[in-house]
Amino acid sequence: MGRDYDFFLVMNACMVLFMQSGFALLEAGSVRAKNVTNILIKNLLDVVVGAIVYWACGFAFAYGKVKRSEHDYVASNIRIIHGGSFYGEFFFNFVFAATATTIISGAVAERVEFLSYLVYGVVATGFIQPVAVHWGWSNGWLLYPPEIIRLPPAVWYRDYAGGGNVHAVGGIAALVGCVFMGPREGRFEDGRKYHIPGHSTPLTCMGAFILIIGFLAMVLGHGDNVALGVTNLTIGGSMSGITCMCIVFIAPKLEYLWKYKIKKIPRSRKIKPKQYWSFLVLVDATLAGMVAMCAGCNVLEPFGAAIIGIVAGFGFAVTEHWLHIRQIDDPVGSIPVHLTGGVIGVLMAPLFANKEEEYSFIHWKGCDFDCVGDVNSTCVYNLGFQQLLWQMIGIVAILMWTLVLSSFIFWICWYCDILRVDMDTEVRGIDIAKHGEPAYPNAAYGHGWDTEGGS
Repeated sequence: MGRDYDFFLVMNACMVLFMQSGFALLEAGSVRAKNVTNILIKNLLDVVVGAIVYWACGFAFAYGKVKRSEHDYVASNIRIIHGGSFYGEFFFNFVFAATATTIISGAVAERVEFLSYLVYGVVATGFIQPVAVHWGWSNGWLLYPPEIIRLPPAVWYRDYAGGGNVHAVGGIAALVGCVFMGPREGRFEDGRKYHIPGHSTPLTCMGAFILIIGFLAMVLGHGDNVALGVTNLTIGGSMSGITCMCIVFIAPKLEYLWKYKIKKIPRSRKIKPKQYWSFLVLVDATLAGMVAMCAGCNVLEPFGAAIIGIVAGFGFAVTEHWLHIRQIDDPVGSIPVHLTGGVIGVLMAPLFANKEEEYSFIHWKGCDFDCVGDVNSTCVYNLGFQQLLWQMIGIVAILMWTLVLSSFIFWICWYCDILRVDMDTEVRGIDIAKHGEPAYPNAAYGHGWDTEGGS
């Protein structure tokens, strides 16, 4: 049984690790050709540096022994892992930590200084994300609420596949990084936003398909209700992608009707709204829906997954619009995908849980006829509301923890003037200036023939 479980866990961990190639392709396609090598080396270092850091201290912070009587949330025996029967668990949790760090690197692409990346990558993988994991997955205070709160045994923080302690952690850290980093040169000027296209939509497409497979492995690796989990993951992601793509298509028409048909704003010439079916929006919104499924996909009713997916699609569109208003530049959509999707999933999971779950809102059986005055009655203590409240407390705590630590790290990098590359390097490209290896060297193109064939 032990070997079978280790094999099952490690194989799914390998598929989650394969998500790094998906992130690499998606991010490479989303940036300009002059910065592709830089984005690729960061994705690979998320794995190789992250493995060392997580081996040295990250896994101990996440799953080290604690003194429950003293409510100590930090590992009491931080040390190099050198034995035991938890290697499968170590590898499985390492790939989740690497995923959280990769989320940050995509958001600050095309302008972050390489040394700065190493600093926040080490801290995020080795400390910030593992502590959040300890709270919600190991034996921390979110998973085992303090007795003084007197919550029912069925109420504890529920985050099945990392919607909060992986995706929301990466998303809020990405937001902090973007705020400290500032937008790319030319992204916002004179109060207007300008589109900076990535160099390869096909790479983005391939990356998206690989990430979808990785999301399925995230669900499978936890081993609970896997058939229901992958079904909900697919439904939620699909509904989110379709919803947001339709919003983006319809929005220009609605804006046109509001300005020129309802408010009667004068115009010098006839203007037709430009409407597009955006592939890139479909990609990111679909991923946002899958992130929203991570917290509760193993217990959700399928129709609940569809509703959460729709909400995630709207949430993605609203967050993207808010980022543009605030002139926050996120080249790959890390913030609306992972932060918004993660928070929505954690908060909405109790609402649509199936009838086997005591805390389910939609399957609440109501009050007993003679329950008045009974302090243990569901009339007084409805599990659904308590579960939702604890989910809110949990996600706020995780976000605040990450916000404070990330702000401190990025502030140090800013103060030491190692946060962002100089303007000349940013404009001309990071690949040659920092790595000496362009992704598409001019010398690799061309041939020695006078013609290219044909008649």
